[in-house]
Amino acid sequence: MLTQEQWNLIEKQVNNLYSNLELEIIQEIAERIANAGYANTVVLNNTLIAQEMGILYQDIINQVAQYNNSTEIEVQKIFEEAGINSLEYDDNIYKLAGLNPTALKQSKSMWQILEATALKTHYNLSNLTMTTANTAQTQFYKAMNKAYMEVSTGVKSYSESIIDTIKEVSVQGAYIQYPSGQHRSIESAVRTNIITSVNQTCGKLQLMRAEELEWDLMELTAHSGARPEHANWQGKIVSRSGKKGYLSLDDIGYGTATGFKGVNCMHDWRPYYKGSTKTYTDKELKEMANETVIYNGKEYSKYDASQIQRKMERQIRQDKKDIAGFQGTLTSNTKDAKLIEDTKTQLLNAQNKLKQHNSILNDFTEQTKFRKDYSRLYVGTTKANDIPEFKQNLLRQQEKIYREKELKQLAEETNKLASIYTSNKSKWSGKIIQSKRNINAKLWNCNIEIENFTSPHALLHEQLHAHSISYYNKKTYTKYWKIEEAVVEFYTKEIGKKENIININSQYDKWVINLKKINNKIGVDKNDFEFAQRLFNIPVNQRLNFLENEIQKYLSNKTIDEAVELNKLMEVFYD
Repeated sequence: MLTQEQWNLIEKQVNNLYSNLELEIIQEIAERIANAGYANTVVLNNTLIAQEMGILYQDIINQVAQYNNSTEIEVQKIFEEAGINSLEYDDNIYKLAGLNPTALKQSKSMWQILEATALKTHYNLSNLTMTTANTAQTQFYKAMNKAYMEVSTGVKSYSESIIDTIKEVSVQGAYIQYPSGQHRSIESAVRTNIITSVNQTCGKLQLMRAEELEWDLMELTAHSGARPEHANWQGKIVSRSGKKGYLSLDDIGYGTATGFKGVNCMHDWRPYYKGSTKTYTDKELKEMANETVIYNGKEYSKYDASQIQRKMERQIRQDKKDIAGFQGTLTSNTKDAKLIEDTKTQLLNAQNKLKQHNSILNDFTEQTKFRKDYSRLYVGTTKANDIPEFKQNLLRQQEKIYREKELKQLAEETNKLASIYTSNKSKWSGKIIQSKRNINAKLWNCNIEIENFTSPHALLHEQLHAHSISYYNKKTYTKYWKIEEAVVEFYTKEIGKKENIININSQYDKWVINLKKINNKIGVDKNDFEFAQRLFNIPVNQRLNFLENEIQKYLSNKTIDEAVELNKLMEVFYD
């Protein structure tokens, strides 16, 4: 199973792949309309139109090809990380049950499926995005002929016609065309293609794992605001074999476009042990289905409110497309003063609309708390003490809501674990405070303040601070906080791997990646654990100097490019 934090990261990675392509294409079309506009609105010059269409086609082919070439490795990475994380979660449950699942990379059949699906997804995506060149040509041709008719018949002035034409192009956007003839925006097509494929692939791997271990029952995740047809089965137990008393794969529409793991479905599942406590009670599922939010004094169901949010987001995306179109006009070779002046006015209006619509969306999310609540899948874990075969071990559990007693116990266990891996004595006071401020922190009085929705990983992170920055003052932390948080999170993750603790994504992960890249490049230590341990044991105020000295030693006979690369990796740790 993938946690919501992991899904959030996947979505962010996917959105970054082609985020600017559509805007670039809209700007390209608008620029060519403005360039060719005058000649073709005075007298329809088919030769000029044909020339411009040919150039436009080739330019967009080149643009799309560049994006496709640069994203192949990224798509593969997304699939691999999703597959590994998905099975890692499930395998922790299987291990608690006394089973011994094969690591994903050691399973030839599973890994081949993962790699083949990633390659196929990227291939399909490349083919689809290439159709954008044809649709752009079509848009350009229709736009030029429309402008010609409007101006030649006196319906609109030249400036009005060109501006309106570019507005229409921005509304259409840069879209791909499916073999069926259906049109879809690049953004939407890319997101749906990758997210759905990743979700389906992870589901297939999870089923293969369950078959391998002869495990029958799976528990479905649940979240408020689910589409109505999915709300009927979310949070319930599915039997792979179709046992009576449970839902079947057919009941949840597995393998269909509209069912579980279908198009844009964000539900997931995990192994369920018969007789254990389910994550969701019937009452909780009912409350979730009936949950409402208030917006501007009116009550909405979570699902209806989510559709309002989607509409707001679509408007913001349209504002950005409008801006791209007007910017294309202003970067063209047009010499028409009236068109330039009118376009500047339109651009300013579009920019103001974008600010206004962003403000409305921010107000909406603040009133409804959607960004915090709706984006989270409310997933729990099997309670160890509910299953006789399982051993009670709080350190092996994932992110979830912990009771006060459990939090104290978990704090004590993570303190013991941190002490094993560190030489400094802990400065922790022994007090754990349930946070009402939605923060996880080691306070300067050496208490630990933590949310009840937390994880062993998060508590271990704070306990390591008690062995590190707690020996210094606030001033030192303020000066070196980036390298402190990066090193502590790095060491937390490496200890987690050794102790079979589920690692949780954190806001410091990018800094951790930078540290790994530095070691991989200059070879201070032979592996990540030893490097993380070394950095942690270096006094906080000396870590940056240590890294800089090691880099300088490495660069003594290296190229300028390598120096630039390493300096870029280091610069994130300085204010």
